[in-house]
Amino acid sequence: MFGEEGTALIEASIIAPILVGMSIYAADFGLLFYTNMQVQNAAQAGAQWAIANRIFNSANVQTAATNATPLTGVTITPSEFCGCSVSSSGSAGVTSLAAGSCTSAPNSTCNGSGVEGNYVRVTATKTYNSFVPFGLIARTYNVSATTTARIQ
Repeated sequence: MFGEEGTALIEASIIAPILVGMSIYAADFGLLFYTNMQVQNAAQAGAQWAIANRIFNSANVQTAATNATPLTGVTITPSEFCGCSVSSSGSAGVTSLAAGSCTSAPNSTCNGSGVEGNYVRVTATKTYNSFVPFGLIARTYNVSATTTARIQ
């Protein structure tokens, strides 16, 4: 029984720095995932504004997307395009966009399949700077999210 009193102190002094390091990395990854969720929310909010108003207004889409997140420095890039919603074979409910030219009447048929329409695409991007300067993870991450929705 002689000398066992200091064993717990030695074990704690070895384990404590490891636990502190793990918690710092966990907090850093948590902030990265939070940033990713906020960027996704911003892109979705911009597309939802266009859906609710059934028009494309670049300034209003950017304002809606910017107001949807508390983060600063999020770059919002809205765009409008014309396309055809075509079902993919073997993937029920999944649609892919084929090229189209919105020269015909609204809701006209695209090559016999799908319906032509106006779409809005909102892309939100932000650079996340890690607060852990160690070499185990990258120092910066480019976080990006894109939402595409039909508005007419």
